[in-house]
Amino acid sequence: MRNQFLIALLAMASVPATLHAEEPLCDRSETKATPSPDGKWVANVQEEVCATPTGTAAGITVVIVSTKDAEHSQRVFIMPVPRSRDDWPRIRWDSPTAMEVRVPNLSEPSPPKPEYEGIHISLAYCGDNPADRASAAAYKAAVKQWQQDVTAWAQRRKQNADTAGTRPPRPEEPHLTPGQCSD
Repeated sequence: MRNQFLIALLAMASVPATLHAEEPLCDRSETKATPSPDGKWVANVQEEVCATPTGTAAGITVVIVSTKDAEHSQRVFIMPVPRSRDDWPRIRWDSPTAMEVRVPNLSEPSPPKPEYEGIHISLAYCGDNPADRASAAAYKAAVKQWQQDVTAWAQRRKQNADTAGTRPPRPEEPHLTPGQCSD
C-alpha cells in the first residue's frame, strides 16, 4: 500500500501543466534546507501529503531550488515516509555540481533524478550493507507469500478442518541494523 501512495505522488508530479487541471492539494512539512557550496542552489527535504483522486499520497521529497528564482526548482528524489524524522534523507553537497542524497541502509527509496541543471545527483546508503537490504526485501516477500498461504489455509479449514493441515509458520524476521545516518 505504501508503494501505491508513492506511485500516486509521483504520478501527480508528472502531470503536464498544459492540462489546465487543478493543482493537487498538498500539505508540506517544515523544510530542512541545505545550500550548495556556491550558494546558487538549496536542496530542501520535506514531507508532502497530497490529495489524489483515490485518497492521499505521502512521501519525503528532495527539491532543488535556485536561490535567485524560487520558481526555478525541481523535485529530484522521493521516498516513502519512514517511522521517524531521524530516517529522513540527508543532503551532502560534494561540490557545487555534485549532490548526494544519503538514506538509512534499510530505506526503500526510488532512485533520484540523476541530473538537474548540471548538478549530478547520487544516492548513498548510510551504513551501506547490500546483504541486509537483500535480507529485508526477502523477508518482506516471504511475509507476503505467508499471508497468501494463511488465507488459502483458512479457506481449506472452513471447508474441512480435519484435512486443512497445520497453519503455515510465519517467516522469521531477520535481525538487521538500520544503518541510520548521522550528520
